[in-house]
Amino acid sequence: MRSESWLFIAQLALASGTLTSTCLPDAVAVDQRRNLTNIAGESFPVGVAVFTWASAGLTSAMIEILTEEVLGYNTRVEPTPLSSSVQGMYATLGCATWYNADDRGCDNRKVRIHMVMDSWWTTFPNVIAALTEKYQGEMPISGGGMGYKGGAGMYVPRNVLDTGAAEGAAMEYYKSYNASWHQPWKYFDNVTVLNTSAEFMPCAATTMSHNSTAYNYWRVTGDDAGVVITGNTYSSYCPDGYTWVAPSCRSNPLTCIMFITGGDGWDVSQGLQRSAVFNIPLMIGVANSWANYLALPPKYKALIYWWTPDNSFLELDPQPFVLPPQDKFAYSQGDVTTASEDVDIAKVISFDLDFMAPNLVKLLGQSLISMDEVNDMMRTWKANSSASRHEVACDWLKNNEKRWRSWIPDPTVCNRGSGLYSEATGHFTATRAAADSCRACSPGMYSTPLQDNVGNTYVFLGCATHFSSTGQIAFRCLSLPVWDWLPPTGARCQPCSAGTQQLSAGVVECDACPSGTFKAAQSVDECAPCLSGYYQDELGALACKKCPEGTTTLLLGTKSGLGCGCDEGSIDVSGDLSTPALCQPCLEGLTCPTMSTLENLKAGSSPLGPTTVPQVEAGYYTTAADPLVTFKCVNTLDCPGGTPGTCGGALEGVPCGDCPQGTFYAGEAACEQCSAGAIIAWIVSLGLVLLGLIWAYHFLNSPVTAKASTLFSTTCAIGMMINLLQNLGIIGTMSVPWPVNLAGFFSFMEVFTFDIDGLAFACISGAQPVWRYVFTVCFFPVGILWLAFCGAVSRCIPRLQSWDPVKVRSTIGQFLQVGFSTMSSTALVPLVCYSHPSGQRSNFKNPNIICGSESHTVMVIFGSLLLVFGVCGFLALCAWLAYMCPTFSSTGRYGMVQSSRFLLGRFRLDVWWYGVPLLLRGPLLAMSAVIFPDSAAIQILCCQIILIFYICLQVYSWPWKAPILNIVDFVTCLSLAILVVLTGLYVPEVTGDTLRAVQVCSMILLGIIFGVVGLMILLAIVALFHRAAIGSQQELWIMTAGRAPKPSSIADDLHTMIALLNIMTVEELKDKLETLGIYDLKHLLLGMSVLSSEVLTAKDPGSLSLVSSSRVSSQAFTAKVVKAPPTLAPAAALEPAMPEAQEPAQEKTKTELL
Repeated sequence: MRSESWLFIAQLALASGTLTSTCLPDAVAVDQRRNLTNIAGESFPVGVAVFTWASAGLTSAMIEILTEEVLGYNTRVEPTPLSSSVQGMYATLGCATWYNADDRGCDNRKVRIHMVMDSWWTTFPNVIAALTEKYQGEMPISGGGMGYKGGAGMYVPRNVLDTGAAEGAAMEYYKSYNASWHQPWKYFDNVTVLNTSAEFMPCAATTMSHNSTAYNYWRVTGDDAGVVITGNTYSSYCPDGYTWVAPSCRSNPLTCIMFITGGDGWDVSQGLQRSAVFNIPLMIGVANSWANYLALPPKYKALIYWWTPDNSFLELDPQPFVLPPQDKFAYSQGDVTTASEDVDIAKVISFDLDFMAPNLVKLLGQSLISMDEVNDMMRTWKANSSASRHEVACDWLKNNEKRWRSWIPDPTVCNRGSGLYSEATGHFTATRAAADSCRACSPGMYSTPLQDNVGNTYVFLGCATHFSSTGQIAFRCLSLPVWDWLPPTGARCQPCSAGTQQLSAGVVECDACPSGTFKAAQSVDECAPCLSGYYQDELGALACKKCPEGTTTLLLGTKSGLGCGCDEGSIDVSGDLSTPALCQPCLEGLTCPTMSTLENLKAGSSPLGPTTVPQVEAGYYTTAADPLVTFKCVNTLDCPGGTPGTCGGALEGVPCGDCPQGTFYAGEAACEQCSAGAIIAWIVSLGLVLLGLIWAYHFLNSPVTAKASTLFSTTCAIGMMINLLQNLGIIGTMSVPWPVNLAGFFSFMEVFTFDIDGLAFACISGAQPVWRYVFTVCFFPVGILWLAFCGAVSRCIPRLQSWDPVKVRSTIGQFLQVGFSTMSSTALVPLVCYSHPSGQRSNFKNPNIICGSESHTVMVIFGSLLLVFGVCGFLALCAWLAYMCPTFSSTGRYGMVQSSRFLLGRFRLDVWWYGVPLLLRGPLLAMSAVIFPDSAAIQILCCQIILIFYICLQVYSWPWKAPILNIVDFVTCLSLAILVVLTGLYVPEVTGDTLRAVQVCSMILLGIIFGVVGLMILLAIVALFHRAAIGSQQELWIMTAGRAPKPSSIADDLHTMIALLNIMTVEELKDKLETLGIYDLKHLLLGMSVLSSEVLTAKDPGSLSLVSSSRVSSQAFTAKVVKAPPTLAPAAALEPAMPEAQEPAQEKTKTELL
């Protein structure tokens, strides 16, 4: 978030070496300046890296001049500028490719950049912690503050402040922007002057579209109109696609104040929340380019996002927008309405700079400059763009010599761990007079205090390593006042023993290995951190301790047994950080990474970072009181997961299955408020249903004929459509993880199974799911009672036409038949329970109802009554009627037949029974979810078997009167079967009991296949030895799939029918045939074809050829072949020829013939 000056970057590239000209009159000459020398004897200039922002370049230039011209060190400026404070950390750590975020090149570190100015590194605590943990003693350190703090946020231009002050308004204060009390927009430009599409980024390309930004805004403010909720994803609502409008000016955008920010939406989250909480009329937009971000604030009077120190908007003299002090806890919870906290801006130095140049480190620590002074320098530089940053810094130094002279340390005042040193001789010295600097003691050396007439300092005493030209190491020890060289064997410097180390320079004692580390043998190496899964809580350890079983550590170098946390997949339930972890396996629905704790699960955060936060998975729910007991949700959107007790939208209960009182579930985790219109609509709808039953009595009781009429076909088609929608709704209740588009479709189809919660049913039945279910169950007996009541009233009031009891019974049957699938699925609702990971079971339709609870028992009682008396009772009645109707018809009990019109009227009269199995299709499909509630795969298998059975039955019987209805029924049933097959693609791979069940079914089917084939082979073998088994009058019934009728009986009946037909005239016969249905006529034609081709051809091969042409005669395969077919007989030949002896029979009456 820093403005880049391309001129500044070019200057860095040109000034990457030592400065060629001096600034100060008494500057140390270039040829007298020295390099740094590290412990390995390597020599190099002081490395400086400079950030791209102006304040860093100017303050760094000041320190560079003082380092070279006052302290006398050579400097080298890194030609590649730093673009972020994180890069500054990696650069001073010695990483080779610190500018490459993918690979910083830290494996082979070599420190050549020793200091950077104006770093915001404290804003990256996680990076600091990670680098400190990994690199420990080599981590860059703070070289002191800059003298000013950095700030970022909303700023008010000076011209707005002045205009407001003239009218007595403090426009820097947030309360002055409350639109309920003030008119702050009059001090700013009208938003109509903006060209939003040309100057701002689309909201979708900024952080305004981020789920976390919009969700936190909605959670803090409750402003539904300010966000767009898609499923479980939140985004900010921008009316024009480019700017977001605050609630206080949403109805009148002309009263909005523009807030201009940049990047991908800097400070957008804060701006959104503050505008709603403090009633500030903001219109927030993100500039679509860096150039526009710099150009828009001078162009328009608007609030701007800015940071200090920075030179981008100095000419506007913006001042911070004053807000309430920061509430750190609220910030941790996503509430960012209070003020942002200022940042300590610091100098960052390499870990070894204090060893090589302690006076430079003192200079850095003592050099402080104010924000006003930095701003003055930046203004000067901006006004004179041709000047270099060193020229501007030099002018400041010349004008403030007394100020910076106080920063320069006395070169002979040494700290403990360093000693007086002579740069001229290259040796330590024991007197201040012979010294011109301090030099830190090498590891294995120590210094002792010295007090003289000047004051306190330190001199060196001990052993130092010496690197010879051949690369070998020797040792030298100081025996005041003469230096003595000793061979390595006589040296007083020894490697640290096991359990000890020495990292610092300037001491001779080895320190015990700190906790979290160990060292197994004597060596010059530092103590190694404990590996993952181990810890060490003692000093000077030779080895680390292993964590208890089931626990591990997150990082290397754990310092306490309390740092051992639970392995992935388990969670610490001890609840006390001062005690060892007590791990418990996490149930399904909980994600438990390493180091998970119960407290972190409840809080939704962890001090160890987001990767160690346990959370509830989406689609599951746990209570805040018992967060380890998981419940599975039917709809993933209802349970977004995260922290325990979190439900989607306004849902409540366990697990997120109900809406609050006065609202109803509208789908996708949304609860909508009940309105008077919804209640009135329900009352009207119930009235229309009752009127519809009266209409059904009058219009659905037309006489039943063998032939299908247009009205009949239309009515049947509507009934088939309703039945299809009910079946789709039943299929939708399977526990299949439907994709989003199909889930919405099946959710709507469930309305036809009486799942009417989404239609605001709770607004009239109440929020309690038990009472909603009871009211649903009562719908069916109420419908029956209403029809019975209407029939009774019609008979009691003379003015009304009395209802026929037969038609009333048929209408009741129609009502129950149309709603049979719905009634069945409603009755089965309490019986469909699915399992939770915790072992409990919830009702699938009402997840908040725990199966076995008191509420569930009430539902079971009502559901059982509906199942026994409504479903099973009606089904038994229908089966009895279908069985008895032929008897009723033949015995003249026509009232019973007509009462069965609802069951028989839709089908061919020879397939009158088909209504009974058709009734069962819906309940059988619904039963699959009841019997196997937790196995979607088995549900799909059962549904597929049921649908295949009905396809076969439908094709075999072809039951509907109208052929088109048979085709439609076949196509829809086949399509349902294919849909169920495709549904299997959404089911995860089966395992466990489900897999074993599928394997058993597969083996059974294979057994049936081979069994049928084997039986056929066996019957074929039997037929070879028992020739009469098939094709004779003694055919076996198994060969003919039933008993064959006796030809003699058929012959007698046929002769009688021929005699009866001869009595009828052609017109009488034609009238009778016209009342027959299409399938009756086809069957009659087929019978005539059989008679013509197989019975009459023996006497007259040419007779009835028009009828027999649709069939190949069996005699055609055995008759003698002739050259020309016989000539067709005249029409008179078609008349049946009766022998003379039978002619008197023509005179018999029809009764005598019968």
